[in-house]
Amino acid sequence: MNKSCNLAAAALLLPIFSVAASAQDCKPAHTFNTIAAGELTVAAYNLLPFISVKDNSFSGVDADIINDIAKKECLSVKVVALDPAAMIQSVISGQTDIAVGDWYRTAARAEVLNLSAPIYVDQMGIVSKEGFTKASQADGKKVGTVQGYLWTADVQAAFGANATVYPNTVAMAQDLEASRIDVGFESYVVVKEAQKADAYKGMTVAVIEPDPRIAASQQPGQSNFPHTKGNDAMTEALAADIKAMRDDGTLAKILTAHGLDASAADVGEPRLIK
Repeated sequence: MNKSCNLAAAALLLPIFSVAASAQDCKPAHTFNTIAAGELTVAAYNLLPFISVKDNSFSGVDADIINDIAKKECLSVKVVALDPAAMIQSVISGQTDIAVGDWYRTAARAEVLNLSAPIYVDQMGIVSKEGFTKASQADGKKVGTVQGYLWTADVQAAFGANATVYPNTVAMAQDLEASRIDVGFESYVVVKEAQKADAYKGMTVAVIEPDPRIAASQQPGQSNFPHTKGNDAMTEALAADIKAMRDDGTLAKILTAHGLDASAADVGEPRLIK
């Protein structure tokens, strides 16, 4: 998910629309600056089930979370639909306040942006006909994974010549269905979403159990809302609001409503991907 981003990309603004309004008598939970008073300007793109920006609608996991935060802070949400490569630059340049869409907490992003507290983790999934839950169950079998994930190199190292790296999830799904490989390692939520479109037929996906050979199975990538560098008051407000949503169960309900496992809300201590 959002494994790389071209920080030099031009932030070409595409459709802009407002999806929520704050009540005049609303008292914000915190005070922080935004580009426009009373508005949270959000950079977004289509990445189901995290974000859907279509026909002036704003939905998905991250949309539900942002809308809840905006309600707590008495802000309307102004959505700016962008190409993914332009989103981070739009925040850096001050055209948007915050970016949504399963952005990992990385050391590189922390140098140019403030990062929010972790929201949920991008869980690694194991896909098989047998319903495997452990990487060890795939030992001796032909396995596949998709390029660019945190776990790709570890899967290659663990399974050696039995491992195939695919350019995308579609190619791996086809080989699984045709029994050219026996087991796939893919983002849990990506597989769940693909199954809605009739991919991975006859397959079961499970959140993989921790395996010392595969670091991402033990410490998956943490998502966050990257926002304006130096806006520490916003960082503190986001941390408090996210914690409140986690503590009262709202976050888990949002995740399960969109097909994710509730355990994705168990993020552990904040960490950065180097």
